[in-house]
Amino acid sequence: MLTIRPARLSDLEALAETAARAGAPDVSLPNDPRLLERLIALSEDSFAADIDFPGEEQYLLVATDDGALVGAMLVAAAAGYPGADYSFRNETIIHASPELGVNHRMYALTLSHELSGFTLLRPPLVAHDGRRARVERALVQAALAFIAAHPGRFAEDLIAPLPGMVDDEGESPFWSAVGSKFFGVSYREAERLALGKDRSFMAELMPHHPIYVPLLPEGAQNVLGQTRAGYMPTYGLLIDEGFEAERYVDVFDGGPTFCVKRGLARSIRVAQQLPLVVDGAIGRSEPECLLANGEASRFRAVLAPALRRPDGRLATTADAASRLELIDDDEVCCVPA
Repeated sequence: MLTIRPARLSDLEALAETAARAGAPDVSLPNDPRLLERLIALSEDSFAADIDFPGEEQYLLVATDDGALVGAMLVAAAAGYPGADYSFRNETIIHASPELGVNHRMYALTLSHELSGFTLLRPPLVAHDGRRARVERALVQAALAFIAAHPGRFAEDLIAPLPGMVDDEGESPFWSAVGSKFFGVSYREAERLALGKDRSFMAELMPHHPIYVPLLPEGAQNVLGQTRAGYMPTYGLLIDEGFEAERYVDVFDGGPTFCVKRGLARSIRVAQQLPLVVDGAIGRSEPECLLANGEASRFRAVLAPALRRPDGRLATTADAASRLELIDDDEVCCVPA
């Protein structure tokens, strides 16, 4: 049974192997065992802390199946904390002359830190096998269920950036056209310099005046707001959850940044809090749901068959209840899968 819980130090080796196989530093998790160990420690402290408002907390969830780690997802309570989280805001600028009868609308990118303090969901890190879609969706739903259960820990606005397009050599056409002109380094070197750090340092070098999109090379324009083929399933998943990506792009590679109001995210909007009951008759014929308890440090979520009874209680298996550490009549959060 797929089970999702907070990461532990004992997960370090499996997480490091998973991050190394992904080969994309700082997209989902840092590809560095030392940074990863530090992140797990921060996550354990975050889950255990008594929080009234979002700050430096980072919550790392892992998914296991038959005891094996099959995925992970990181949620940062406040993007950029304690500094700023920078992105490019895509704006429409109108150039008009009534005298000449000219009215042109064009896109321009403006450096912005408006997303600072928003709760940030990193893309799930999941093995590219037959289980990917199921595990990825469960991780996103579990993260949103945890956010819904503990609103004081998170912001009202959620963002979810996806990595931008790169060529066969791993270089970003957008970075080559914009960032490299101000930093003087390749995209891969820039990503290495930023690994494990907040990106507020880029404000010192990036342009503060609008960048007119039509003046960029065609290759950079074509990848603006686009993500890599390997992240298209995540792209679709975020759209299903109600996220929109129309206004902000990453300053490094031009990848899309999705945004949604917390209460409008599908898994939060349709979730139901119901009393639980163990029913031995529940089996594979019942629909699978994401079930989660309302705990913090003992947060658990499972993907399990469940059925709402006429009396309003949610029936599920004894195994699911045990993994959730719940008993009959305890409240459980149910999100249709």
